[in-house]
Amino acid sequence: MSDDDAGRDTLRRPYLTMPGATGMPDIHEILAHMPAEANHRFESAGEFVKRLAMRVQKWRERLAEDEQPVMLAVLPDGNSVEIWSIGEDGHSSVVVEGLMNNSPCLFISHQASFQVLCYTQKVEPEKKKRKIGFHVGGEEISA
Repeated sequence: MSDDDAGRDTLRRPYLTMPGATGMPDIHEILAHMPAEANHRFESAGEFVKRLAMRVQKWRERLAEDEQPVMLAVLPDGNSVEIWSIGEDGHSSVVVEGLMNNSPCLFISHQASFQVLCYTQKVEPEKKKRKIGFHVGGEEISA
């Protein structure tokens, strides 16, 4: 293996590990539903949340019976919030209810700086799968 190949392998390794993480979404399916950039350049946080809900619903359909999606809001300091629900907060901000360091929390961010990490985890047979709530314009979408 050349030094260039070794360097590429190093770059492809994940920077963080997620115990229990499984599977990957079908990126082709996600990309097929992405809007044309020119048509959505200045879209609202509500549209962002609706598209995110749709993507998670599509992703969940492809998961095994013992898997569920998990979403993390990544904070600027590198910490993360496990998302229980996410909604629009005005035209350009999102509000997240979730869990950080085993404590319930509320996180509000402008959509331009909002980062989400999605992965799957195994669900123990005796536990119920958890849904993620998406709130837009008074409507709740569960995914």
